[in-house]
Amino acid sequence: MRQLRASVPGLTARPSPPAGAAARELRTPAADGVTATTADGVPLHVEIDGDPQAPVTVVLCHGYLADHDMWLFQRPSLARSARVVAYDHRGHGRSELGGKGRLTLDQLGADLAAVIDQAAPRGPVVLVGHSMGGMAIMSLAEQRPELFGDRVVGVGLVTTAAAPVNGRAVLPPETANLVLAAIDRLRLTRISCHVLRHAALVAARSFAFASRVPPALVDFVLQLTRSNPVHALVALIPEFLTLDKRAALPTLGDAATLVIGAEHDQTIPAGNSAAIAEAIPGSRLTMIPNAGHMVPLEHPRLVDELLRDLLTRATAGPVRCRD
Repeated sequence: MRQLRASVPGLTARPSPPAGAAARELRTPAADGVTATTADGVPLHVEIDGDPQAPVTVVLCHGYLADHDMWLFQRPSLARSARVVAYDHRGHGRSELGGKGRLTLDQLGADLAAVIDQAAPRGPVVLVGHSMGGMAIMSLAEQRPELFGDRVVGVGLVTTAAAPVNGRAVLPPETANLVLAAIDRLRLTRISCHVLRHAALVAARSFAFASRVPPALVDFVLQLTRSNPVHALVALIPEFLTLDKRAALPTLGDAATLVIGAEHDQTIPAGNSAAIAEAIPGSRLTMIPNAGHMVPLEHPRLVDELLRDLLTRATAGPVRCRD
């Protein structure tokens, strides 16, 4: 394991949207949309960017309560040199839920296999997962280890965990969204609306970010979570509390692997990233200071740079570090 501590000055969140921009303005432009169908018949929404003839395909796996739009900065950056596949996990975004009993981390790993088979059926693949998306990649490695080193030549694990998670957050986005729902449904005065919305934004900021970011970016995170059926996704919470994918980690040593941790992550503490990197032969660990759980949105240029370096390493030749 090689550990790096990223230097953030000059690589803070892009001033893309002005503070007053609506959250919808941060959404990614429409890309080619297709549907991948899981083994149990659930349609998953998939969007594809970049050159169809690119030498490598990157598959982006988002985190809990988000959707493919959370990669709005990384998609155009990676599409300069790769074909980029971004999809919504079952029960998230525009993908259907299926049965609640099938909403497990193991099922998300099987769903990822379906996305690879149908949206990236040929050529080398690099998998990048944030939070729960990283857990889906580990589940895939547990179920289909033969893919790693042959089809899957690179893996990026961003602020995720392989062992039980019980993150500390003052007020998670789903709770803050109850405040926003009240604003939507009740006849509130202009002053009370402002106060309640400010409270929701403060809560989301403390959960997702460690540095100062534009209010529109915080609102964007809230809007991501509001589009998901929280009552159904509660089924995943016990999965996080009993998570154990540590046995699958050595398999990732067959691919070039990058682990990104956020030093001030209140949801999945940085020690989880260090433990993952320690268990993956040949992996590289980068700890980003002044960063929270949503580091791809908080420090996008830095994450983009790290992922482009991963693409270079992954396509340079055989890795296979595992005994």
